[in-house]
Amino acid sequence: MKKVKTWMKISDVLSDFQDKINTSLGRETSSEWNKRVLKEYCVYLRGLSVQGLPEILNEIQDTWNSGLYQDFVWAFGERKMESRPLTFEELAHNKLSTLAATNLPSTGFNTLMSGKTDLNLFRAMGPMIEAIYHLNSGRAFNWEDMLNLAFSDLETRLIFALNRFDEVKEVPEPTAEFFQKLKETSMTSEQTKNLEEKIGLVLIHIEGEIFGMGFENSVEDYWPTMSLFIQFLAACSAVQHNREEIVNEDIIRAYRTFFKLIKTDVTQYKADPELVRDMDEDNPDYEDVIVCKNCGSYYKLEPGESVDDFESCHCGGELKQVHDERT
Repeated sequence: MKKVKTWMKISDVLSDFQDKINTSLGRETSSEWNKRVLKEYCVYLRGLSVQGLPEILNEIQDTWNSGLYQDFVWAFGERKMESRPLTFEELAHNKLSTLAATNLPSTGFNTLMSGKTDLNLFRAMGPMIEAIYHLNSGRAFNWEDMLNLAFSDLETRLIFALNRFDEVKEVPEPTAEFFQKLKETSMTSEQTKNLEEKIGLVLIHIEGEIFGMGFENSVEDYWPTMSLFIQFLAACSAVQHNREEIVNEDIIRAYRTFFKLIKTDVTQYKADPELVRDMDEDNPDYEDVIVCKNCGSYYKLEPGESVDDFESCHCGGELKQVHDERT
């Protein structure tokens, strides 16, 4: 995190300069402001009658006091690969990812504003799990790590079992129907939006306490990814309870899942040997593939072929061509 630490030094210099001015004028410093606002948000949240919220606030306090939250955020910024990335064709072996890519809409930069469950929310799982994996391994990802991250059943466990991800014996098979239900979920209740926002602000101000003011600007992708991840888990919770509306209990369950996850050694979740049997670190293949929106089956296109040459999948599902932009 050399770049991050450089930005932090610059931020600290600017913050110190501003604090000297504020002190000379009898105003509160940035650190004093951060402590005050953090306390106000915590008092506000503890005054709400939301089942499970006190336990979440206790989890936040415990992970902060233990240093775990600090280590996790550092791991998010430090994660890196020492092997090549997986190709689209290789990732097409992951049925969960192909079903998500072919059934969830891509809202783009409007994801956080729309409140809709889209592909960006699903993709936030990857970086968060990578950070926890790095937190446990303490090194750059090698080829085996890349396969474990992409082809273990951890993501499926999170989606279907949430805070019981480590307890289930049989993980349900992902289906197109599940993702079609998922894309209909949204967070429209102002009460629920307020709950999610305030818990998030508590974490932002804790980061200020740990790393100094301006830290959230130094790791620009951490906070949006974290927020998307929580919203995605909450949406999965809503679907599991046959609801399209994300409610307070879904936010609580999402945070329960998150804090349990960062306390778990996720390196124990290994890639399915059958899925990765023919994958070779030294033999990347960046061909185009077509995937089925219904069952997740894939087919590598031969030179000159396109999705237009095929009517439908063997299951009757619609086909979509996926192109690897790295070619």
